[in-house]
Amino acid sequence: MVNYASLFTITVEHGFYEDGVVRGLNFIPTESTARVIGNAGLLLKPVIGGITVMYDRKDRESLQLYAEDNTEPLNLVFKVVADDTTFKSRTDASLEVESAVLFFDSSERDELIDDRIKLHDGKYATMIDTIRLDSSQLTEILSRGERYRPPLLVVNIHMTENDLMRVDSDNEVVPKHYCIRLKEREVFWKYYLLGRLASENVYLSDLDSNAAFVFLGKETVGGQREALTFRTTKKLSLKANPNYRFQLREKENGSDKVLIKRLPMAQIARLGREVIDGRNEVVSEIYINC
Repeated sequence: MVNYASLFTITVEHGFYEDGVVRGLNFIPTESTARVIGNAGLLLKPVIGGITVMYDRKDRESLQLYAEDNTEPLNLVFKVVADDTTFKSRTDASLEVESAVLFFDSSERDELIDDRIKLHDGKYATMIDTIRLDSSQLTEILSRGERYRPPLLVVNIHMTENDLMRVDSDNEVVPKHYCIRLKEREVFWKYYLLGRLASENVYLSDLDSNAAFVFLGKETVGGQREALTFRTTKKLSLKANPNYRFQLREKENGSDKVLIKRLPMAQIARLGREVIDGRNEVVSEIYINC
């Protein structure tokens, strides 16, 4: 009778999502890892935000032989790709390092934070966690095509004899849970006001005073319509459900009037580029027909 138990779990968290959990990620084992999975009778179980690698308690000898092999360490390596083509647009732009890919290795990482082992040093993964695509560490991992279109990240879980003894003990030991945390992208937010409320007396306000706006003047959109434009003075996070409370207000004859109580939030579908302070920046364009 098959008696599967958890060997370890890998999950990816992301600041864009309200619960921090990423959906739609695929963990693809390398060819050598796929052979180990087949020969040792391992099972890959999808979980929210990642995978759990399972093993058969009654058939652990094959896995033990791999771990005892001093000539070739037991590394289970996965290439992670996303179903969502906009995933990179949601993710911290500093991770987009040319000719490099995020690479995480479990070796010598045992510090527990919230019952999980973080596979990077900082709160979030950074460009320090990338390696060049022509690195020798990736020679047996990425195909020629993947060097031109690499996965989101690569994860190497190194299993030792002690790891196997630990999860196979009778002391109810909790299997290791490895975690990767990605920061959401931050961009400038730019509002285009069109329609009867777009007068020179209006302004944008943040009820929580987290953001400020600069009036940029009028721009022609769609080739014929004029819009009043406002842009945030700093970059703001892109979130699935932002909690900013921006309002359109009007000053007239000494009074202050709310025209729109809650302005729409930035969307990934409308990302453009603009030169700001001499730098080419990503801008979320938000159109309001008022």
